[in-house]
Amino acid sequence: MTTIGGRYTLLERIGSGAMGVVWRARDEVLAREVAVKELVTGDHQRAMREARNAARLHHQHAIAVFDVVGSDDEEPWIVMEYLPSHSLSALIAERGPLKPAQAASIGGKVASALAAAHAAGLVHRDVKPGNVLIGHDGTVKITDFGISKATGDGTMTDTGMISGTPAYLAPEVARGEQPGEASDVFSLGATIYTAIEGESVFGPSDNSFGLLYRAASGQLRDPKNAGELTPLLLRLLSQDPEERPSMQEAAELLASEPQPSQPLQIPQPQPRLKAPNRRILVILAVIAVLAIGGGAAAAYWGGTGNGVTPVNQADFTQQQPVYFSADQANGFVQDHYRLLPANAETAWRNLYGQAAEPQADYLNRWSTYSSVTIAGPGTVRSEGRNWVVNIGLATTRNGVTENGVYDIEVAAVDNQMKIVSTKRVS
Repeated sequence: MTTIGGRYTLLERIGSGAMGVVWRARDEVLAREVAVKELVTGDHQRAMREARNAARLHHQHAIAVFDVVGSDDEEPWIVMEYLPSHSLSALIAERGPLKPAQAASIGGKVASALAAAHAAGLVHRDVKPGNVLIGHDGTVKITDFGISKATGDGTMTDTGMISGTPAYLAPEVARGEQPGEASDVFSLGATIYTAIEGESVFGPSDNSFGLLYRAASGQLRDPKNAGELTPLLLRLLSQDPEERPSMQEAAELLASEPQPSQPLQIPQPQPRLKAPNRRILVILAVIAVLAIGGGAAAAYWGGTGNGVTPVNQADFTQQQPVYFSADQANGFVQDHYRLLPANAETAWRNLYGQAAEPQADYLNRWSTYSSVTIAGPGTVRSEGRNWVVNIGLATTRNGVTENGVYDIEVAAVDNQMKIVSTKRVS
């Protein structure tokens, strides 16, 4: 057996890629299993520097880097935490797309680790399902912090070459800009999108150049199966980096989404005495998938109203939740203000929660206005599960016209759009 650095005995090869080979190994000093990655980079000093930077991060949802073996003139070996696991990409390939609650749960844990990395001055640069590990007990960890840029496996380098996985690149990175914290946020959103939809946000393709072109030109596909996670997912995937949340905010928002009733379970590998019959393996795999799919049905809440009955995915006799697009929310708000002041009674029915007031007070207030004019088409952003429409209004009362800009928050309540808050911003 080969021993690295006089301490780490290589046991078996468990993976390989453009950046090198990964081995399961035994730490002879601490008597524990570790993963050892042999980097093949061509830039030894930079690889060592990046590996040392990655070792600065310690987080429960990140694979820890324990050691770096090798000098600046040698190919480095990175010694990491060993987690018996499947990658998220392998899980999607084996089981198909995940439910939104499962994807949000995984994404929230990954986001918390990335937020810690950003706070430590590290940018991952290659967030993708292949770098998200799901342990046999449901543990979620992201791996390969800060190494992809040095190894040429996925980021923009100083020589101007774009590397990385095109299916998860932020548009600005695909156009040649340096990756940063905001591009990590986009890649996380693209990873969650793939987990739910089963394909890249840029569409299915085996052509990396085609995907890179779509990424650079911002040709994103709208999610079809994300349900109430849609507004947040679209915010993560904003083409403008300034419109994306910070990674810390993304972690908090994802954690606030409906969570699955239990974590994903990855069966423990069993030792094999002999090669099993291929047909038996296929039958057992089908049984396992059916068992997991039937036993892990999760309840999702529809809308934001009080007392709404939870909708269980296994109960198709109950009403299924309805989700509204940004354009629908914008149109709803504009239609609402077109009702005023003449049809205030109808407009009052569009209000809910903090935006609502006694009907008599509402009608009396709007009876003092002679006109309401909408200034401009309005812009829309997401706030958690809700849409916020920013709109300009010119209101005339007692012959005096006042111009203002307002944030109108729209939520799904009992499968209907409702205005839940209004705020003047200028």
